[in-house]
Amino acid sequence: MTESKSFNKGIYTVFLGAFLVLFQIGIYFVYIPWNAERLQITEAEIGIGLLVFGISNLIGNQTSGRLIVPRIGTKNSIALGLLGIAYCPLFLILSPSYLWFLLVYIPFGFFVGLFAPSAQAQISMIESKTAVILTPLYHAAFSVGSLVGAFSAFFTIKYIDNPPLIFLITGTMLILGSLTIYIFGLSKSFEALEKTPKFKLPKNSILIFGLLMMINYATMGIILDWSALWLTKDLLVPLYLGGAVIVAFNVGEISARLIASKMIEKTNEKLVGGYLSIIAGIILFISILTSNFYIIIFGILLFGFGTANFIAVIYRQAIRITDEPIALTVANLVTLGFAGFIFGPALVGYLAEYLGLTFNMYLLSLVWGLNGVALLIMMRRLDY
Repeated sequence: MTESKSFNKGIYTVFLGAFLVLFQIGIYFVYIPWNAERLQITEAEIGIGLLVFGISNLIGNQTSGRLIVPRIGTKNSIALGLLGIAYCPLFLILSPSYLWFLLVYIPFGFFVGLFAPSAQAQISMIESKTAVILTPLYHAAFSVGSLVGAFSAFFTIKYIDNPPLIFLITGTMLILGSLTIYIFGLSKSFEALEKTPKFKLPKNSILIFGLLMMINYATMGIILDWSALWLTKDLLVPLYLGGAVIVAFNVGEISARLIASKMIEKTNEKLVGGYLSIIAGIILFISILTSNFYIIIFGILLFGFGTANFIAVIYRQAIRITDEPIALTVANLVTLGFAGFIFGPALVGYLAEYLGLTFNMYLLSLVWGLNGVALLIMMRRLDY
């Protein structure tokens, strides 16, 4: 088999894994209000659960980059991550108490932490060897999965009153996806795995890129975790429309990510990653001011489009300047970024409980707009 065909198999199987993970999580996000009511837990308590997820995720990230990938390769690490993720959402909605709800987030966070940097490392490695822009398309697979998951939740909530059956099916899909990746994914022989160097802090530029990712991930839950509750609680939208924000956001993201390579080729990464994020933040802030459901959904769509490639640009810039193995650089970035899940969900949860969910939406537009400004400053200092 030629190297090109092997890389293509790797690309498609990683895209499949990304789609399946976010498909399942996209469905679960819409079920968060239902699960919260079932367990009689508050916004702050949901935030504590996501805090547990974040800490466990951080451990999974470093385990992936420093121990697992150098030994078994990215393909096997990706397959192992999918196996571990598979039935976690099912256990979340079957949890008999809040304690069990928290405990399930430990393996959930760890295996997501195993999957995410391994998949990104494989995509970044293929990018570096082929000079093809793939990271935005890889992120588009996440968005498509989340979008299809949210649409599926519209149907299941309205017509299938059996959440355990839903997550049993989606978990089994991840098991089958894991086997597919293990059998057809990129062979370890193409990876040129490097021995993990002794621990040292990443260079300052990598730390700054990681900090920007951390801020992004710390507040991303406002869209993914809290938007359904915001619509149904503050805007009094019916539950079956609770996923409308996620759908609109993902439609915008997918549109931008599918044309990202063309936009980068015709303009530059400053526009795609920085300026569009600033414009998107302004649009979202204005749309929320109207308190009109339809205007807000349109604003969310444009917000998703404008901010879609912020993370992809960070990855691409970091890989270009790193002097460490790609898998380790990606693991460090993901660890720094997902550290946002350690403090972000709890902070967002308390803000939601004491200042309101609408306040968090305003905060999201401001923070992501300022993140775009910071990325532009960073890129200019590096003369990109």
